[in-house]
Amino acid sequence: MDFFDFLISRWYLSLPLLLTLIFWYFHETSKGGKRITPSQAVNLINDKDAIFIDIREKDNFDSGHIHGSINVQKDSFEKQEHLLNKGKPVVVITENGLDAGSAGVELLKLGIEEVYLLKDGLISWQEESLPLVK
Repeated sequence: MDFFDFLISRWYLSLPLLLTLIFWYFHETSKGGKRITPSQAVNLINDKDAIFIDIREKDNFDSGHIHGSINVQKDSFEKQEHLLNKGKPVVVITENGLDAGSAGVELLKLGIEEVYLLKDGLISWQEESLPLVK
């Protein structure tokens, strides 16, 4: 019996697992701030002078990042709080958008009122052919 046969024949066990995974996914993607597209992020920079916080590792940041973004690791937000202007919106940048929610939660705890998460991270930025600084 392969995996899919097991799931179908034991649907009463599979259904709660599937529902749990779906709820977990929606919970994780909705925490920490509003997800925005790259074009919305550009509008935030132009209209509200938003700050881009890139939480990727230093090597990844150096290989290509959004112009004007600040490289701050998630575990050092409190140490580098002086870089954050609490009156400006903050856009969290990751490689693929998966780690942004937990970083957004930390920024909200620090008192940042407007936290946004770049949907799908730098992948979406590059898909829209927007420039990176190398």
